[in-house]
Amino acid sequence: MRAWHAIRRNAETSRQEATKNKVKLFGEDLPKNLRTLQARLKAGYSFAPAYGATPPKGPGKVGKRPIVVAPLEDRIVQRAILDVLQEATEITGVQRVLQTPTSIGGIKGRGVDHAIAIFDERVKAGDRYVAGSDISGFFTKIPRERVLAFLEAEGVEADFLRLVRAGLTVELSNADKLSDDDLKLFPTGADGVAQGCPLSALAGNIVLEAFDTAMNARGITCIRYIDDFLVMGRTRRAVDTAMRAAGALLGEFGMEIYDPVASPHKAFTGTVDEGHAFLGYELRPGRYPPSLAAREKLHERIAALIASGQKAIIKAISGRALTSEDRCYAQTLVRIDYTIRGWRNSFKSSNCPDLFDQLDGEIDRRLHDFRCFYLDKIKNRTPAQKRRAAGVALLATRAEVP
Repeated sequence: MRAWHAIRRNAETSRQEATKNKVKLFGEDLPKNLRTLQARLKAGYSFAPAYGATPPKGPGKVGKRPIVVAPLEDRIVQRAILDVLQEATEITGVQRVLQTPTSIGGIKGRGVDHAIAIFDERVKAGDRYVAGSDISGFFTKIPRERVLAFLEAEGVEADFLRLVRAGLTVELSNADKLSDDDLKLFPTGADGVAQGCPLSALAGNIVLEAFDTAMNARGITCIRYIDDFLVMGRTRRAVDTAMRAAGALLGEFGMEIYDPVASPHKAFTGTVDEGHAFLGYELRPGRYPPSLAAREKLHERIAALIASGQKAIIKAISGRALTSEDRCYAQTLVRIDYTIRGWRNSFKSSNCPDLFDQLDGEIDRRLHDFRCFYLDKIKNRTPAQKRRAAGVALLATRAEVP
């Protein structure tokens, strides 16, 4: 049940209506559907092939991101496996991994703001230099057999270990429809885990436990959030040496770090107060504003919601039937509100009211323009058309002809 609610909460933030609809349908007969999953587990659960998607990495980034979309039932089971592994106090090795103080991502009760808190503490303690990087090939390079051997050594039963192995294995339902280049992005071989799988972060944290320990034993601080990390120290030499050591340690798994000159969007180096972007923040002690990329993403999201709302309003006043994906004026405002609240909640460590005032001003202008668009479109329309454009349901089901 807890696994179901975790997957449901994630689905509610998805932009894919199909994902939300599947979760809604599953929840309509939840007790029966969960009992069916229990029966399948007792009989020997088989994971279905997942769908492989290759969306672009996003603004300013080159290449595609290999996303594995598993069936809803499989995601629930994977999450339940994760809960068991993380909560079983007798699996002392997993508990040790979860208690690594500088490992932040994929650990219950920790998040991005914990990373910022550690960074801030080290700045106050006198650290003046910092460097950081994404870990290239992180998910596709995680050695699954090493993870399974770790769990076996910790006493995980054979039947459960087979379930973990199956949950970590990637098989694609649409492999024959992907290009050779796209197919190579997915971890369908002996190594690698699916990005987005509930078990993937734990697998990565298990594999990089030795990395976390070795890095923080060098007289510097290494903060890692899954596949993003930074090192801090009092001298540039200590930080530079630590980054070379990080590259060597990660190289044992075929993973790499980026050069800050060649890949400035992937890596950085300098002093602690230069505003380097890390986990969506600018590292500016005392203020920690959202990064420029994060701010641009917010504006892009609001602009997309407004554009979609404008199309729905035009559709509504034309008398065409609206679908569940059409959001008119009221629904668009609600989605914008949710977006703003969620975005602001992601930056709890930020202390920059002037910047947020500026962002609010820009959002106000977008909302003003949207309201003007709406008022212009409903001018001289019938009451039914105005109500449909507003997004308020009509008791009558007939379509209004303009």
